[in-house]
Amino acid sequence: MKKITEVYGQWIAKLDGRLLRYPKTLILTFLLLCGFSVYYTAKHLGIDADTTDILSKDLQFQKDRERFIKAFPQDDQAILVVVDARTPEQATRALDYLGAEFGRERQIKSVYIPGTGDFFERHGLLYLDLDKLEELAAKMTEAQPFIGTLSKDNSLKGLFNILEQAITAKTHELPVDLNPLLDKIGAAIQAVLDGKTYQLSWQQLMVGENRDLSSTRRFILLKPHLNFEELMPAEKPLAAVRAVAAKAEQIFPGIDIRLTGEVVLEHDELATVTYSAEMASAFSFLLVFLSLLIGFRSVKLTLATLGVLTMGLMLTFGFAALAIGHLNIISVSFAALYIGIGDDYAVQVCMRYRELFRQNMPRGQALLEAVRKVAPPVTLCAITGATGFFAFLPTQYTGVSELGLIAGVGIFISLLITLIVLPAILKLFPPHSGPAKKSDDLFPDWVYLFPIRHATPVKWATALLTAAGLAVLTQARFDINPLNLRDPDSESVATFRELLKTQDTSPMTLTVLADSQDEALATAQRLMQLESVENAITIYDYIPPNQEAKLSIIDDLSLVMGLQLTAFPAPHRDSVENGMAALEKFRQAVGKHLKEKPDSELAATLRPLHRKVESLIAVLQAKSAPERKAMLDKLQFSLLDTLPDTMNTLLKGLNPGEVTIDTLPPDLAERWLGKDGVYRIMASPSKDLNDEKNLKAFIREVRQIAPHATDLPVIYLESGNAIVKAFQQALASAVAAIVIVLMFTQRNTKDALLILLPLTMTAVLTGASTVLMDNPFNFANIIVIPILFGLGVDAGINIMNRLRHPDREDSVLRTGTARGVVFSELTTMCSLVSMAFTPHLGLAGMGQLLSIGLLLSIICTLIVLPAFVSGEEGRIARG
Repeated sequence: MKKITEVYGQWIAKLDGRLLRYPKTLILTFLLLCGFSVYYTAKHLGIDADTTDILSKDLQFQKDRERFIKAFPQDDQAILVVVDARTPEQATRALDYLGAEFGRERQIKSVYIPGTGDFFERHGLLYLDLDKLEELAAKMTEAQPFIGTLSKDNSLKGLFNILEQAITAKTHELPVDLNPLLDKIGAAIQAVLDGKTYQLSWQQLMVGENRDLSSTRRFILLKPHLNFEELMPAEKPLAAVRAVAAKAEQIFPGIDIRLTGEVVLEHDELATVTYSAEMASAFSFLLVFLSLLIGFRSVKLTLATLGVLTMGLMLTFGFAALAIGHLNIISVSFAALYIGIGDDYAVQVCMRYRELFRQNMPRGQALLEAVRKVAPPVTLCAITGATGFFAFLPTQYTGVSELGLIAGVGIFISLLITLIVLPAILKLFPPHSGPAKKSDDLFPDWVYLFPIRHATPVKWATALLTAAGLAVLTQARFDINPLNLRDPDSESVATFRELLKTQDTSPMTLTVLADSQDEALATAQRLMQLESVENAITIYDYIPPNQEAKLSIIDDLSLVMGLQLTAFPAPHRDSVENGMAALEKFRQAVGKHLKEKPDSELAATLRPLHRKVESLIAVLQAKSAPERKAMLDKLQFSLLDTLPDTMNTLLKGLNPGEVTIDTLPPDLAERWLGKDGVYRIMASPSKDLNDEKNLKAFIREVRQIAPHATDLPVIYLESGNAIVKAFQQALASAVAAIVIVLMFTQRNTKDALLILLPLTMTAVLTGASTVLMDNPFNFANIIVIPILFGLGVDAGINIMNRLRHPDREDSVLRTGTARGVVFSELTTMCSLVSMAFTPHLGLAGMGQLLSIGLLLSIICTLIVLPAFVSGEEGRIARG
């Protein structure tokens, strides 16, 4: 094997010798090739931003998901708009506005607002529980005179006259309990005094806190037009949606509109990933430049290395465009990786070239000799380094396998540029470098001799640290939740996590498909018995129970209300004098009640109300006529603006029909019963799925009944399982390939095992660091260990090659090879450190773990390997 490497090195040196006769032509040729590569990349390299493409479609959970989407495509790739309002009435008005505006947007395919529309306005009362409906009917029947009176005079005067009678009379004809209403009137008066906005909700007062009829949080599902040929497929739809939302928040003060859902989460992540990759690439280039400048202490060597690095990057982009045609959200980070890795071979050539030249060898001879000596080990390093990336090719982790192909080929492109173009650049622009000086040694002598003189303690320390690392490694875990890789402060993530905390709004539901009505109902019934399931909904849950009894109650209520109340009038503006008189009479009535009945059930509420009414009257009397009118109008708006909406909604519901499957609105029915007769059962969790234990328990229990259950929780879990499996497969492949290469290229088995020793120690300690730093393996950083095996072996090969081919130095750590290892690894680490500080938590975690691994690789290779080699041969290895 020694002969093969020597022959290879001599062949490369002879090839370079011939090519170096025409250095300008060679460099110009490659520059033209790079220019064509950039042009081809601009024309043919796109972005596949569809995150569902990063895993193989052949996986069973992907097939289950595909079947669900095929049967119910309405909610796939949807934007979830969350609308929070102060009152149910305000929420309804905002939803009406938003629905109309979104419906006019060209970027939106469809708009679905659950629980709204003519159907629910007409049949809403049927969805109340029977006892709640009876209670509401009793209230409305008792309050019919109040409603009739106020409909004739819907003003402050009319309201306060009725309240005055209710307070002074033994009974009151109001559709609500008096204490809560008086509290809210006091709040409205205080808001006027403070110059703030307040709105009383008659819907909440009459109907109570029924989550369906009185909810202040409502949802809209938007199906956008996505263009996956663009870097940001959802950018235009989201811009349109946010513009509408911003305008709505101006029109309806107090409402809060937030966006989340699959599309928004992926868009925000893609934006973060793209920005992070660009930022990491820029900082990588800067940090690599600075580290090379410090390491070489030569501007020309630094610029020559950066030149071949840039050329290699251009050609690698061209290969990606030619071989794949797109980048995904994982492979888009390859540029930052390449910048850190692609300079390694150039560093070795430059360091050996300068070392030979400083030994008084002529420049031309030193250059060819450097190539001859460095070519075999760096070629072997390229093979093993590419192996770490190629190991992902046969896995079903498509996103990383594409990254592996691009980065693996990029390594060979870097090798080619280094061995062919770099010598030509160095010949045209030779660095100024005199003989080596004593000051070139950065550390005292004992540092360079430490691993050799203290070989035995180093071996024991290696064994103890590796054993401890293995013990800690048993606690390593994989974080299956991709939300943990995203910016926790972003609107989409924060809103999504907030919704997960509540049972009614959790978007992390599971979907089970059934082929018949009986199967759907039976499955839902079994799911409801599970501890982890809060509810299991089918289309039949939208058929109200006890319809006959409810229709009878509503018919009776309709007769009581009378035909004249088919529409409730809006509040009308009254004179200032009537308003002031009504307030004064109300104040007197409250005062009289407190004087005559100081211990009544209303007294505790009336005392603070009496003070607020007195304060308001005093303030009004001190104001000018226009100011007085404005304050009274504001108070009337606060108290009566929502009453017509509430009454009209109730009155519309007085003439419902029987609800059947056939009478359900199409946009609702199609989400539960597919065109091909497939029924959907949606299981909602009973616990907070931000907790991974709850998530796994929810999936496990549901799958015991429905093995093909799908939706986000399953996708998160199974994606994690598939990625862990891909990691195991890639790690095994990488290790096996590296072992085979080392066995084939090293002079004996012992050398191959010695090279693997620091590499294994590095991998163990890097994995253990995920436990110690609470930085678990996840969708992004799990690829680090196989890559470390591919990259880390480079240092071991170079050091072992120098240990077995000594020159004049008393320690291998003094040689240009060791310096090259240190500076090439440091430049790689500098590149990856830039990733560690990017906003995207996934890329940051990957950069952090790779940086830790490479630092450990340097330490283990430069200390552990020389110690074991010197001890193994019983002599000092002279460099």
